[in-house]
Amino acid sequence: MNTFDLTKNSKPMLAPVDVSTVQERVYQSLRLGLLRGEFLPGEQVSIRALANMLGTSAMPVREAIARLIAERAIEQSGPRTLRVAPYHASEHEAYIRIRMQLEGYAAERAASGPKNPKLVDALRRHNDQIKEALQVDDYDSALTGNQAFHFELYRASGYSQLLDLISTLWLRTGPIVASARKDTSLFERVFTHGVKIHSNVIDAVAQRDRAAARWSVNLDIRSSHLAIRRFYKLADGNAADVSGAD
Repeated sequence: MNTFDLTKNSKPMLAPVDVSTVQERVYQSLRLGLLRGEFLPGEQVSIRALANMLGTSAMPVREAIARLIAERAIEQSGPRTLRVAPYHASEHEAYIRIRMQLEGYAAERAASGPKNPKLVDALRRHNDQIKEALQVDDYDSALTGNQAFHFELYRASGYSQLLDLISTLWLRTGPIVASARKDTSLFERVFTHGVKIHSNVIDAVAQRDRAAARWSVNLDIRSSHLAIRRFYKLADGNAADVSGAD
């Protein structure tokens, strides 16, 4: 009679539960929300509220927030108070200058490779999404399309390290771009102008014109920055007038 010793050779075939996977998903979801401008500068955030929104426990959210604090996208403004990094004019100006260098180079790289019809088509789809969203005042979709357009282009640079650097800067500037939603005419003006500049970027990539791709991306970054900077100056001026009247 054959007997089998189950204690020696048999092992359960169950994969271990990877808790880090949940933490990474939560982090990537919050990161994407910041990149797309789903949070505004200075907006207070709660670990409990975010956990409820994401359908998870507080622990992975707490871990993700710690990483975003290290990346200076989130600030701990008090013992139990968290907020999205606020707008500071001089700091934002520095970020914009760095972004122009990095993103201009990424655009140049994307335009310098072999002709890539798939990239051109993808860029057109993202730009059309922005245009269609503006027509129905869907600002969230416009922001999503804008982020998708830029990162589609930058991925084509072929440098994952460059993309990581750009992403980190977008964590700090994405919410600031989104703050233009407070002024609908400003938002439509910035993004309508952006759609036109994006068309120039697409043409440059299609024609493999490296200089034009860099120039157009830098124009896009700089022109939106100047418009939003003016918005914040006017907002600060109005706030000062109100406090002075009190």
